[in-house]
Order: sequence, then structure tokens, then C-alpha cells
Amino acid sequence: MRISIYLLLVLTGSHSAALSAAVQVYRCTANNGAVTFSDHGCPSASRQSTYQLATPIPLPALPPSTSQQRSSQQPRQHTRVTVIAEDTQPCGAFNPTERRTHLVRKQVTRGMSQAEIESMFGKPLTQRSHNGITQATYRSAKGHQRSVRFDQRGCVP
Repeated sequence: MRISIYLLLVLTGSHSAALSAAVQVYRCTANNGAVTFSDHGCPSASRQSTYQLATPIPLPALPPSTSQQRSSQQPRQHTRVTVIAEDTQPCGAFNPTERRTHLVRKQVTRGMSQAEIESMFGKPLTQRSHNGITQATYRSAKGHQRSVRFDQRGCVP
């Protein structure tokens, strides 16, 4: 499952020295495909990927609601928010005219994403993954089948 929206990960901390240090973030992918991000390790039943964020972006936390402010007289803690975003075009930038021409002519070209291939041929008939390479078979014109390979990022190599 590809994530194409910006994700926010809230990490708390009150030390100013921690704001300038690198942060390690864990991406946990459950067996059902659900993705979560954490500053702690992942459960043993999920796949774990780590990301080193050299310069986190500190953002002020949202103010608590007025009812919480009245009931709580504790000093306000600073909250650090780290924004993690995936590239909007992880497969590379195409000239929009070229991209449209390839899509209309149903020409598979290096750098196309899996979503673009599916927009041409529909959902794959079969899909297999091995060593980070995914091979999908699609139905093309006149009942023929078309096999396309994708790399780990979901791009045509």
C-alpha cells in the first residue's frame, strides 16, 4: 500500500538539545498492510523500517482546549512535531505532454508508477513479489496479457 499523503508524527520532548539531535523513526507495516510510525520499535508481528531524520522540524503544539486549561494548572510542556513526507513523484518527473501521450497510447515507459500503469490497464490479473521486485500481469488489448515489473518504490525500472 503506497502512502502519498503527508504524515505527521508527534514526538514529545522538553530539552532544547534534543531538538537539534538526529531522530530515528520506525515505520511499522502490519500483516494487513496498515502503516504506523513510532519513535519506539515495532511489534514483532510487523515489518520494521527505520528512518534517520537529521534535522527535525520543530513546530509548536496546538493549544489545549479552554476547558483543559482551566482544569489543569500544570506548566505547559513543549511538543515537537516531525513532518515526514514521501516524494510526490518518486518515480521521476516527466514532461506532462509526454506522460499524457504514453498514457493515451498505453506505452509502458521507464519511470512510470504502478498507479499510472493501473490507470492504463486496470487492476493486475496476477501479482508476484521477489527480492523487492514486483511483477504484475495486466490484460491489454484484444485479450492479450502484458507483464510489467516494478522496483521497491513501485516504479517501472
